[in-house]
Amino acid sequence: MPKFAGFAQKIPATHKNKLIYLFGIVILSFSLFDGIITYLIPLVTLERGLSKTLIGIIIGSAAVAGAFFDFAIYKIFKNPIYRRLFMVMFAVSLAYLFIIWRANSFVLYILAMIMWGFYYDLKNFGTMDFACRYFPQQEQTANFGLIQVFQSLGCLLAPLIAGFLITETVGDKPFFAGLLFLVISAIFFIALTLQTRQAQEFLPSKPILKTSWSEEISLWKKTGKIILPVLILGAFYTVIDSFFLILGPLFAENLPLEPFDGIFMFAYLLPASLMGGFVGKITKKFGDKNSIIMGLLCGSLILSFFYFFKSPMASILIIFVAFCFISIISPITHAIYAHYIHKSPKEKKEIQELGDFSENIGYIIGPVIAGIIADQIGIQVTFSALGVAGLVFALFLALVMPKNI
Repeated sequence: MPKFAGFAQKIPATHKNKLIYLFGIVILSFSLFDGIITYLIPLVTLERGLSKTLIGIIIGSAAVAGAFFDFAIYKIFKNPIYRRLFMVMFAVSLAYLFIIWRANSFVLYILAMIMWGFYYDLKNFGTMDFACRYFPQQEQTANFGLIQVFQSLGCLLAPLIAGFLITETVGDKPFFAGLLFLVISAIFFIALTLQTRQAQEFLPSKPILKTSWSEEISLWKKTGKIILPVLILGAFYTVIDSFFLILGPLFAENLPLEPFDGIFMFAYLLPASLMGGFVGKITKKFGDKNSIIMGLLCGSLILSFFYFFKSPMASILIIFVAFCFISIISPITHAIYAHYIHKSPKEKKEIQELGDFSENIGYIIGPVIAGIIADQIGIQVTFSALGVAGLVFALFLALVMPKNI
């Protein structure tokens, strides 16, 4: 263990910067694991003869489980510090990988999706706790932008790695690669826990008080009214993401780009890595609301033309440019949640639960809708329809979202 601490101390930065970069490496490695396995799910289920609609239902079940765990996590963990959440996350992720690897029935896929929903919640809650605990409010937008850079870098490299390792069938190689990155993430997590022993805490731990379900529902309603536009935004963004999670790999496999089929998903995920570092500057200049609305408007307009471009390179270019605008939404949304937590630390539990629940709602309905529409009109038209929906939603947000959020 001292070797890990020694490695961390070689990073040429302040102690706070050491923490965010070490955390970033944990997220990068974990995202490589998660991205590889996520890329494989539609492919291995399609190899088993399932339709796109059934694949959508299977993937959507992960979000149903996640929605349940949103409200159960604080029952399971009385004091949900990121260290505890991440340790359980690694254990569940390992079990999930082996189930997907060997699954041969619909029931096993559903079980794996339940695990996926649980560990994703653990990651989200742990990330929010880490950011709020060790960094002041004024640094949240920049930090979430940086976290998105690492996460998106892992997610965009994952399809390239998976696509390169897949031959005529999925095989074992991509699963071994996923396992390797999961182990690397766990190693850097150990280094991070050693470093946080010396760190200042801006939001110290407080045990969660027990409340009845009726009391919790009352608190959710009270908090939900305050952050409702942001909750709706979070749900819509995950609908967009779920469309690409389920349909992107299927569309890419039909492009004449072997063995570089993963470049399509690379183009989808690359903008988040490129734009994440600029989010803080963008919101500082234009404000959170204007940045969100203009990003969604411009990106959706470009995406709506996806159907009209038939060449593979044109499709890849449109996706890349569209998501250079759309990808800024996620870090801004999470930074807004962090701002609310710093303003009202007593409501941290409710803000985290509702924020993650809204995202899971998007992941519940998104894959099912994506699968149904794609079965009816095809994947390329579906992506254009998603762009039109984004335009309408951006105009809706302009009307309902308060100026100061």
